Amino acid sequence: MTTQTSTVSNTSTPLDHPIDSPAESTVGKTSIFWFAASTLLGAFLVFQVQPVISKCVLPWFGGTPAVWTTCMLFFQLLLFGGYLYAHCLRTFFKPAMQAVIHLTLLSAAVLLLPIQPSDAWKPTGSETPTMYLLWMLLAHVGLPYFVLSSTGPLVQAWLSYQDSSDRVYRLYALSNAGSLVALLSYPFVVEPVLSVSQQSTTWSLMLCAFLLVIGMVAIKLFRVKQDSPKVESTSDTPIALPASVSWKTRAAWIGFPAMASTMLLVVTNHVCQDVAVVPFLWVLPLSLYLLSFIICFDSPQWYRPKLIAVVTIFAVAAIELKDLIPEHLKLVSLVVSFMVFLLGICLMCHGEVARLKPPARLLTQYYTMLSAGGAIGGLIVAVFCPMLFDSFIELPVSMILAKGLIFVLFVAVKGWQMPSYDWDRAYRMRYFAAALVAAPMIGVINGSGDETVASERNFFGMLRVLKDDDGLHLVHGSTIHGMQRTGQHAQQPTTYYSHVSGVGRATQLLQQRQDSLEIGVVGLGCGVLTTYGRPTDHFDLVEINPAVVDIAKTHFSFMRESQAELTHHLGDGRLVLERMTDKQFDLLVLDAFSSDAIPAHLLTIEAIELFRSRLAESGVLAIHVSNSHLDLAPLVHRMVSSVGMTARTMRSDGDEDLCTSKAVWILITEPGNEIWNSEQLADGTSPTKAELRSAPFWTDQHHNLVSVLRAW
Repeated sequence: MTTQTSTVSNTSTPLDHPIDSPAESTVGKTSIFWFAASTLLGAFLVFQVQPVISKCVLPWFGGTPAVWTTCMLFFQLLLFGGYLYAHCLRTFFKPAMQAVIHLTLLSAAVLLLPIQPSDAWKPTGSETPTMYLLWMLLAHVGLPYFVLSSTGPLVQAWLSYQDSSDRVYRLYALSNAGSLVALLSYPFVVEPVLSVSQQSTTWSLMLCAFLLVIGMVAIKLFRVKQDSPKVESTSDTPIALPASVSWKTRAAWIGFPAMASTMLLVVTNHVCQDVAVVPFLWVLPLSLYLLSFIICFDSPQWYRPKLIAVVTIFAVAAIELKDLIPEHLKLVSLVVSFMVFLLGICLMCHGEVARLKPPARLLTQYYTMLSAGGAIGGLIVAVFCPMLFDSFIELPVSMILAKGLIFVLFVAVKGWQMPSYDWDRAYRMRYFAAALVAAPMIGVINGSGDETVASERNFFGMLRVLKDDDGLHLVHGSTIHGMQRTGQHAQQPTTYYSHVSGVGRATQLLQQRQDSLEIGVVGLGCGVLTTYGRPTDHFDLVEINPAVVDIAKTHFSFMRESQAELTHHLGDGRLVLERMTDKQFDLLVLDAFSSDAIPAHLLTIEAIELFRSRLAESGVLAIHVSNSHLDLAPLVHRMVSSVGMTARTMRSDGDEDLCTSKAVWILITEPGNEIWNSEQLADGTSPTKAELRSAPFWTDQHHNLVSVLRAW
């Protein structure tokens, strides 16, 4: 089958073509309302389900940012499937049959509701996380998302039966506006107000409403007589149509979206690794990604590549000069710089794609190739990079390629207003552009990793073992998970676990009172806490990341030299403790860091009650809340107070000579525990009643990480 598009001008790039002349619309106001309503509601549901289902499954995989990346990959692949389905419907079936098929599939999707996975889907720790998560998503939201994702191109294709002008493409901007509303409403409206179950139920009800709305559009197809859209033109000059779209144009339809998608996932992953797994930090990059579609597809006049290139390069400079920024401004500066950079790259990629859009009769093919590019970007970041690299090399590599794109477009575009292109000028600068990309790329590949002893990357992130004059450090993202000194001090506790830290003092006090201890540790790190072990003590060490266990055993000697008996458990801390029904711990330590934050599901009222049930009569629960970006202490105190337990915050200073760090621990016991009579805990503090009342309260169904963000 051959396709047709407009003649390419002799003075333009092979990727350019003139836009079709506008046609007289034959669509009434009532009719266009249903097209617009179905587009808006469908897009809203497509992008609202992403944070909803992600939050449902996030606790089962340790709260790692890879959950969001994997979910994004799943949705991008299904989006491609949905767009391909829309293209096949439009190409091979008559209008009435398209309506029948689509409404049948949508009705089947409604029968699969609700979308929230049951407890039977909780992982045991032996599964491959990526494949298990993809299978879970396919089983619960696969068909609903597949059918919904086709809404944008399919409704535009149906509208083109009545209006074949470029106006149909404005529905794509409307679709992205609906998606943007869905994303921004989640952290500020949906998450604070609705529980997880209520979110699932509300989304399911809205899907039923969507079936009725799209039905109003679909029934109009039974009155369409022709098999292809009516071509209308008000132009006095006839338009010549070549046989097919050039391969360069098709490559651009795939390549530019692939780059934008890659940058979206790379930037999101980086920000979540360095800050926290906060839904807002998932939503913000994706919102900017959608905003770029809205700007570029609403009207060509919004696209100013030369100006966008300048602003984007300033953002790149701010990122590369981050060490010159004052510490108290660094976090905000980096987040803003990365977001501006992402928006700039997406605007350039999507602006070029929008400039190359074909006539309306080819729009389903066009959107299918756009979605294929998005899926390719997802595969690169979520699948191929973790398989091929043991570091997050995709961030610097992507930024280098992005700078190359910025340079090429800046040189090629002649004006600062409506863009016109001189590709010959860009071609003359090809060697400079190649050097601009190749030189830093060589530096990235060769690296400066002289101090890196080992590096390993998997679903749960990247781990590095770094060596300096003090010893070995275990680093996950930007978080230090422990370190070991060299020589005679190798078995001394370091970082957050010093003798004067909250957990250090609690361990020593309990050892003074009891000849043997049962100690549970959620979050292994490099095993520093095992240095406190005596021959009569027993440690149950719970860790979700198998790479952490391997590195702690191979590169650190804490566990090898410990006198205590050690038992390892692989899996999410809460799920493992739920299965340890016969255990009673004298000391239970919660130190499960994920991107500088304890995963939210470990700080709900249900989690605290679980931990309480695993404590011996005089047992102590120690929770590590040292954090740069989240103020967790008020939350923990309110949770503990609500179940009638006693808690105090223990703060300790660091000592560079001993390689210890400033630490904040909260020690928790049943009321009246004799441990509080010790002078070693006399400096512990508790919040006032007023502070407790104003602190957030989390449950499994209702928790919001935005509520514990520190004021910047």
